[in-house]
Amino acid sequence: MTTQAITIHLSEAMVRQLQQAASLSRQPIETIVEQSLAHSLPPLLKEVPVEYQADVFPLLQMDEKQLQQEAQRTFDPARWTQYETLLEKKKESRLTKSEQSQLDTLSREADVLTLRKAYAAVLLKRRGYPVPLTAVLPSMHLI
Repeated sequence: MTTQAITIHLSEAMVRQLQQAASLSRQPIETIVEQSLAHSLPPLLKEVPVEYQADVFPLLQMDEKQLQQEAQRTFDPARWTQYETLLEKKKESRLTKSEQSQLDTLSREADVLTLRKAYAAVLLKRRGYPVPLTAVLPSMHLI
C-alpha cells in the first residue's frame, strides 16, 4: 500500500493523548492517527452502488436531527401495499409492461429508502450519536 505524508496542526493536549494511546498500544503514533481517522470518516460512497450514489450523497450534508429523521423514514403504506401486490402477482403470472414498469419504480424507491436509512444510521453512529433501533421504530414498512 502506498502512503502519503500530510501535515496537520493539533493542540498539545491532542498530541499528548495520541502519544499516550500509542505508548499504551505499543504502536507508532501514525498508526493510531490512521486508525482513528479510518473509524471516524463517513463510509465512502464508492461502497454504495453507482446508481444510488446521487440519492445517498445528500446525507453527508445533514445534521443529526435530519439524519435521525432519515433513519426513521418509512415507505408510504399505500405504495407498499401496491408493491407487495405486484410482487405476489409476478409470482403467480406474468405482469403487463405497465405493471412491470410500476414494480420497477416501486422497487427502486424501496432500494433508495433502504440505502438512505442504512447510510443515515452509519453516519449517526460514526458521529457518535445514538442510532434508532428497529424495535423502537414503527413495526410496519421498515424497509
